[in-house]
Amino acid sequence: MAKDNSFDVVSEVDLQEVDNAYQQTTKELVQRYDLKDS
Repeated sequence: MAKDNSFDVVSEVDLQEVDNAYQQTTKELVQRYDLKDS
């Protein structure tokens, strides 16, 4: 039963997507801290 329903979990990371997410998050955090100081 388990063998019939087994599947491989492949962790494929698109480094460009990770970089985009990191850059976007960093930009948003910087903007929020800038607003906090004003």
